[in-house]
Amino acid sequence: MSSDLRDLIRKDLEQIPLPPSERWTLRPARRGGFLSAGVVALVIALVVVGSLGAGQALRALRDRIESDRSATGVVVPGEDFVYLSDGGPTPADDGRTQAMQVLAMPRGQSVDRFIGSTYVGTAYEGGVMTIHGDRVFLPVATITGVAGEYETHLQEIDLSRGVAGRRIATGTVSIPSALQAELPGTPVFPAETAVSSDGTSIWLVRDTGDHGRTTVVDRFDGQTLSPLAHIVLSSTGPGVVRSRVVALSPDRVAIVREHFESLILGAADWYFLDPQLEVIASYADDSGHRLPAGGKCSADVQRSPANAEWLVLCSDSSLSGDGALVFLDANTFTISATVSLPRERGFAIGMASATDGTVYVLSDRPVVARIDARTHRSIDARVVIQARSWFDQLLPQAAAAKSPGGPSVVFSPDGRYAYLAGGSVARVDMRDARVIAHTNSFGAITAVGLSPGGERLYVLATDGAGVRRIVLVAPDTLRSVGQSAPIANDPFAILAVRPQTPAGQ
Repeated sequence: MSSDLRDLIRKDLEQIPLPPSERWTLRPARRGGFLSAGVVALVIALVVVGSLGAGQALRALRDRIESDRSATGVVVPGEDFVYLSDGGPTPADDGRTQAMQVLAMPRGQSVDRFIGSTYVGTAYEGGVMTIHGDRVFLPVATITGVAGEYETHLQEIDLSRGVAGRRIATGTVSIPSALQAELPGTPVFPAETAVSSDGTSIWLVRDTGDHGRTTVVDRFDGQTLSPLAHIVLSSTGPGVVRSRVVALSPDRVAIVREHFESLILGAADWYFLDPQLEVIASYADDSGHRLPAGGKCSADVQRSPANAEWLVLCSDSSLSGDGALVFLDANTFTISATVSLPRERGFAIGMASATDGTVYVLSDRPVVARIDARTHRSIDARVVIQARSWFDQLLPQAAAAKSPGGPSVVFSPDGRYAYLAGGSVARVDMRDARVIAHTNSFGAITAVGLSPGGERLYVLATDGAGVRRIVLVAPDTLRSVGQSAPIANDPFAILAVRPQTPAGQ
């Protein structure tokens, strides 16, 4: 490189402006510090909002997929026996016979009818038989030829096969006609039975004496049918007593003695009994010792989804006071906690539990109340949306509570959905508190029944000509899949639905 060229380059470099040398050692100033924090906050906000939005979108997508999947109205194939209550528990000279009818679905044909005399539900008893497991024993009374005297026995019915089995002789009883006169609708043989879900125990409760105030309770071995224990419960005071029995476990039972005055259910006494039928705990005798709502509680006693406690749902259809969800200790049946159900929410129709420990209570307002079974605390209570026009069609609350022809409800096995009948039928999403399907296209719906796995829904419908049928509908969409032939003997309630066991098995 020539000297002239070097001189030229040096001259050009010297002309470049440079900062003073003392500034070269200074630390660079933090630029945009506020801007960086703002950017970070903005990014965090976007992530949170995006996550929430994605969650909502995923939930909506999941619901849309479920809706699209069920849009065809297809049900899981299967053959069931649907058990219906028909006739009426009236005196023998009335000409009507109370019975349990068996309908084979989806063929839709009546395959048998078992004569009984029991609490399968009247306007005064206020409910249908509580059936657990695959066996039931019908109390049956046969006239002996002596006025007011009946030969009685319990008739076993195999629900999975639709056939009669063994009998338990329960002796000759004398039933005064005044009992039916004092409380019309009282069965000739005022008795009720329950079988434990594992089939090891059978209980019989029957009301005897003046006004039915002496209640006799017996326990039998579920395999040998031999008697195991016996107790008598009695009370004094006005009115008539009608008793119910609730199977709790293989050897524990609850007896509910309902007190009627002038055809009105005034109060109910609850007794919890051990294997020897000794009283473990009782809530009876006066309002200070009864369960909430005067003891007017559902016979659908359930296990808590959070532990071994028992759940009892109490509500007065007259709404004269608040109801409650009562938690009972699994062994002593003492009250562990009580969660109030304000009467402003309406009459509690039923309850269901979810695996996360949430108990849903559905009322006829309609409101879905959520209760945390782990903490015994109320979570919230939400009005069911898109429901008012349908719920307004339901029967009055008193009729709903006392008549098997009033609204009835069954829940899906996971507790997510309620299927509610009362003139029409609706599917209620308990988690979201909304009606997602509703129809009155089958006629007047008086009862609903669900297969044990929740795959098939059956409704008892009466058309404009008064013809009654069982309609098989898709649980997701409530679309009709098939229906039975016309059913005789005026059935008014669905007692149970059981999968058919093939012959030879």
